[in-house]
Amino acid sequence: MGEKETARKKILCSWLLVCLYSILIFLSIPIANKIQSYISDRWGKNIFIYIVVLVLALGVVILVYISIFKRRVYTISNYIWLLLVIGGYAYFTFMLRKIPAEAIHFLEYGILGFLIFKALNHHIKDRSIFLTATALGLLIGTIDEILQWVAPQRIWNFHDLGINAVSVGLFQLAIWKVIMLKTVSGNINTRSIRILTSMFAVEVIIIGLCLSNTPERVASYTDLIPQLSFLQKEESMSEFGYKHDDPEIGTFYSRFTLKKLKEIDRNKWTDNAQILNDTANMNYRQFLKDFNPITNPFLHELRVHAYRRDAYIRKANKTQVIDAKKESYFIAFKENLILDRYFTQTMENSIYRRNRGEIENIERLIDKNKKYKSPVSSNLITNFSETEAWLVILFSLFLLTLLNILYREKPTQKNNSIRTTR
Repeated sequence: MGEKETARKKILCSWLLVCLYSILIFLSIPIANKIQSYISDRWGKNIFIYIVVLVLALGVVILVYISIFKRRVYTISNYIWLLLVIGGYAYFTFMLRKIPAEAIHFLEYGILGFLIFKALNHHIKDRSIFLTATALGLLIGTIDEILQWVAPQRIWNFHDLGINAVSVGLFQLAIWKVIMLKTVSGNINTRSIRILTSMFAVEVIIIGLCLSNTPERVASYTDLIPQLSFLQKEESMSEFGYKHDDPEIGTFYSRFTLKKLKEIDRNKWTDNAQILNDTANMNYRQFLKDFNPITNPFLHELRVHAYRRDAYIRKANKTQVIDAKKESYFIAFKENLILDRYFTQTMENSIYRRNRGEIENIERLIDKNKKYKSPVSSNLITNFSETEAWLVILFSLFLLTLLNILYREKPTQKNNSIRTTR
């Protein structure tokens, strides 16, 4: 077997590992929750954190071994970088302690980063490989999140997307600054830039499409393709809305302007109140699925505010701890104030209206002047509009194209000597 054939097989095996590992991640999506629940029930949620810590410790040992005995790296700065990389993994693992299963997700993308680097290293021999590997890891992570959005009982999450990219990126940092492979050297060439810019361009476009996959757009294409109608009952991939500041309430979020909220309440309170009364015995989660941000965003928001208010009233009534009771009543009071002020007529004529005397009693127990920030609909994108997002995306694509056109690699010493001879 010739050298070229051997090299070709190595390249094929490297990319096959990336593909198989990615497919394994994708295939685990429908059963991930069941596996996590099974493990948590048997050994507790923290077992995931212990696994991550164990793997991180093993990773440190392997990196130190490779650096000292294989690469013969003795520079202090390399080990400072090693501490920074491990510190990064430890920090994000700690940040995910409330949802320990996500820490495993973070770890699996670190492994993916290693496999991607090995595959790309057959084609890219300069420092651009680290950014390209991170971009490819982010692209695979985006596909993973899209599949999670489609899967039942799983959701799309921009936060998870960032965590995936950080995990892949930290591993690239370890290879670059700690191991310092000799296979990565030399000037960045035009071919590497072309691969890098293409990878980022594809990712930027996909992110843009995900941002534009709002409930209104889902409704549009599911009407055209009825077979996709199940997507209407999935959690929204992206939603744009408004952040409102009320002097008496504090901060809350909505898919509507304050003027529009009051207008819907004024014009449609009869139908909406009737729906609330007719579905009084419906399971809360089922109600949110049937009256979701696509089918009826107004009722969806109202029901979540009402549920939160009632849940905290129950919590306050159960506890004997004065401070805890006051805090729960405070939350319930503010949520009720949102309902009274912006869902007024619908609430007045629905089964979810609370007794005025009960609310007045609660008011006497709390400091109602404290500011409050309701988490209801806080997932809405309020910092920028969809149009602004696409303007940034188009400008980014322009810059990537410009970089691709204008970049010229620096001549090597060999090329310089040839020119001098000539």
